[in-house]
Amino acid sequence: MPFLQVKSDLNISKTFKKHSPIVLLAIVLLLSFGLKLNNLGHRSFGSIDECCHALVAKNLLKHPLKPTLIDVPYLPYSAATWSENHIWLHKPILPLWQICVSYWILGVSPLALRLPSAILSTFAAGLTYLIGTQFLMRRAAVIAAAIQAFSGFIMQLTHGYQFSDAIDISLLFYCELGIYGLVRVIKTGKWRFVLLAGISQGFAFLSKTYPAFIITGVAFAVWLAPKFSFGKKEACHLRGQHILGMLITTILIAGPWMLYTALQYPIEFKIEHNYIFRHLTENVEGWRAPWYKVFLYSAQILNLFTIPVAVAVCCSIPRLFQEKNISLYLFYAWGFGVFIPFSLATTKTPSATLISMPAFLLILGGFIDRTTRHKSNDSPYRRRTRIAWATLLVILCLGEGIQAWRVTQTRNEHTLSEISAFAEEHLPKDAVLLTEINLRKGETHYDYLRLMFFTGHTARPYYLKSAWKSLSRQVREQGGIPYVVTFRELDLPLLFKSEADKRTMYLAEPSD
Repeated sequence: MPFLQVKSDLNISKTFKKHSPIVLLAIVLLLSFGLKLNNLGHRSFGSIDECCHALVAKNLLKHPLKPTLIDVPYLPYSAATWSENHIWLHKPILPLWQICVSYWILGVSPLALRLPSAILSTFAAGLTYLIGTQFLMRRAAVIAAAIQAFSGFIMQLTHGYQFSDAIDISLLFYCELGIYGLVRVIKTGKWRFVLLAGISQGFAFLSKTYPAFIITGVAFAVWLAPKFSFGKKEACHLRGQHILGMLITTILIAGPWMLYTALQYPIEFKIEHNYIFRHLTENVEGWRAPWYKVFLYSAQILNLFTIPVAVAVCCSIPRLFQEKNISLYLFYAWGFGVFIPFSLATTKTPSATLISMPAFLLILGGFIDRTTRHKSNDSPYRRRTRIAWATLLVILCLGEGIQAWRVTQTRNEHTLSEISAFAEEHLPKDAVLLTEINLRKGETHYDYLRLMFFTGHTARPYYLKSAWKSLSRQVREQGGIPYVVTFRELDLPLLFKSEADKRTMYLAEPSD
């Protein structure tokens, strides 16, 4: 009996040891998702990007195949001005459809706006683990996934405080799903994983267009690796026809929407695609930067883990040549395959290298696992190294988690709540809110977009103090009723004065 008891205890111990990484991962993902939900429904949009995404997705509820920003344009607009136009093709459709579905299920609200990002960013960390388990020890994969799950930068994107918010989260998730499919193709050579990689790349393209082809880029690099002695041929089942099949699948997924918008909205389609390629050679929206700025932006994304990642990447390079490790080659191709194109482009944005983050975290996880792995003949030096790494990892994880928590503690509330409530309750359906913007006073230049989201009425900005007069006349000619929202005192019928931000709403009477 004692022997059976000991055997049973050993079996339980082995089972626990076998499944403990999965249990730990589940706990990490649940905790990170719960943290993301904290204050997720705050009513202050963090950027003009989030305002546009929120509004276009709201309009998609009325016409799912017609993405509009200003749904009823009572005033003339320029198709080249993406923040004030009618048909909105400035960003691809998939993230907006995802938000639209969330609106349809939960109702139109800031919480429903950001919930898809909270879900996809959590699943993306899970995909980092799955990718890691194909090539690394599970402990290394858990380390990488845990760091990503509590990333302060991803938390800022999820809560709408960072440039490109839902768009970059969607791109990250589908790129990782595609990389996972590619990894399985490398391991097995099976066509169902080729389809997974191709479909995911198509969805990534419908999230943020051409950066999605990092998946094909990595596939091509891995396919070449054995030919140039960077990997062992027997370890790679990826073939040229697999890459071709992946590209064809991507075209079948993304092509119909591209063709539809090119035929249906040819002017906007041409403008926005030219706008994308202008990033390569022009200073778009003031984001011009030297080549090394990409690394500084990446440091913002990796945050506290920037130096450990840099150490791991540098120290792991010799293994590329010594071991001909196809998995390590894939991680480097993935990470630097993102860095190189963006470093060459003239315009560089802060979130551009986000999709390289999982690759570098997996390199870091593998490096930590190798340098802290327990061995029976460990020297005192190795034991001290293991303790130092473990201590540093815990401190950095706590620091990153605290920063992520601080993001969710922000309780920003926009100051248009009172005017929005009044307009929604008292103004007619054809009301047009002419919103004065005075940038010299530090006013938010996208308040008119907030008003449209929270009221359902058309709103347009104006910048010169008397411009409302000509705009009001044009609105009336198009069948709308103009109202002026301003901080100024005007000789017009006063309808409402907000105590929250001191703005006043007037009815713009027709001129004689």
